[in-house]
Amino acid sequence: MENIKSTTPIISVIVPVFNVQDYIKQCLDSILNQTFSDFELICIDDGSEDNSGKILEEYKNIDTRIKIITKKNGGLSSARNTGLKYAKGRFVCFIDSDDWVSPYMLEKLYENITKFNTDISMCAVSLFDENLHKIKNDPYFNLSVFPKSFNNKVFSYEDTKAFISDIPVMAWNKIYRHSFLKNYKAGFIEGKIFEDGAFFFSLFFKTKRVSLIRDYLYFYRINRKNSILVTNNDKFLDIIDIVNIMFEALKSSTVFNEVKYAFHKRKADDIIYRYQIIEKSLKRKFAKKFKKSSCLLNEKYFNLSKINNDEPVTYKCLCEIKNNTSIFSFYNYRLKKRLMRKIMQILETDKNNYFLKLWNFKTYIKKCPNIFNIFYENDKIYINILNRIKFNFNFEYSKLEKL
Repeated sequence: MENIKSTTPIISVIVPVFNVQDYIKQCLDSILNQTFSDFELICIDDGSEDNSGKILEEYKNIDTRIKIITKKNGGLSSARNTGLKYAKGRFVCFIDSDDWVSPYMLEKLYENITKFNTDISMCAVSLFDENLHKIKNDPYFNLSVFPKSFNNKVFSYEDTKAFISDIPVMAWNKIYRHSFLKNYKAGFIEGKIFEDGAFFFSLFFKTKRVSLIRDYLYFYRINRKNSILVTNNDKFLDIIDIVNIMFEALKSSTVFNEVKYAFHKRKADDIIYRYQIIEKSLKRKFAKKFKKSSCLLNEKYFNLSKINNDEPVTYKCLCEIKNNTSIFSFYNYRLKKRLMRKIMQILETDKNNYFLKLWNFKTYIKKCPNIFNIFYENDKIYINILNRIKFNFNFEYSKLEKL
């Protein structure tokens, strides 16, 4: 795509950088080789202690579009907010420094957001497993939650009531109109992780104009060593605060009463999962904070008796968290039985026998090519059936062995 260079860049690309010397070159190369060239690349060195800063300087000497801002370490949100302060482009996008993008990302997102005159445009994401060195797709990241009727269309949150809690909230698969961000003084909550959900919800409910493209333009690296999402840090408790902030944003919308129970179910699953995988030494602290402040227990907005009737497993798990029960015996039993029943319903007989052990529960299952798939991410095992149904288990308690 040809584009005329203007005095003010059309797009500001913001890349926070912290101790990513093994990945930053791939990230920078993918941005600098874009088919759309009228952009500034703002790299925020957030107090890196490795060679990341040196690599940034080397690239800056090669390409004048690169701007480097060096600051004391303040975390991902702080770095992104710093980038926003320096951004001059009409549009803004964020790219994490351990990921990379398609050479057509800026071109296609720019074309989409200008064609439909929207405030936010999003694309599909491919996952790269650092352990397996494989590209794979996931229903949450590929925008499959949006029906085909959303193609080539301007939509708002009111059009997404049926699946509003399943929309991917990541900051980095989107491009934003800069004036829209400025009007609402948009920024990331500093000092917290899981910040993308709060950022997206704070904006999604303030615009009537959103669009999407289904091209896979962003490559998200998973299972990276030294990732920010570690389970032995009490920052993991931030998920409770972020869910509360998202809830407050949802309350301000016109669809709150219609979607609040769907939101409750989705975020309860998030809380349950985080509690399951957090280090045992932090479970009591997690439970105490959840009991004291979680919006999911707020009877002013949620009829907990209704939730108990409609989602008994979810309700039981939330009660176990509140009471700091470390073993989800009821949850494990129901999930295990559901998994076995669904596998036996879907899979056809095949010569390949596999032995599946879940919490010392043993059974033979049959495997069909391209139907039954298994992979690992963030210390848990994913079992995919037809790429539609996903069951999550703690890796330490799950194992698949071929006979």
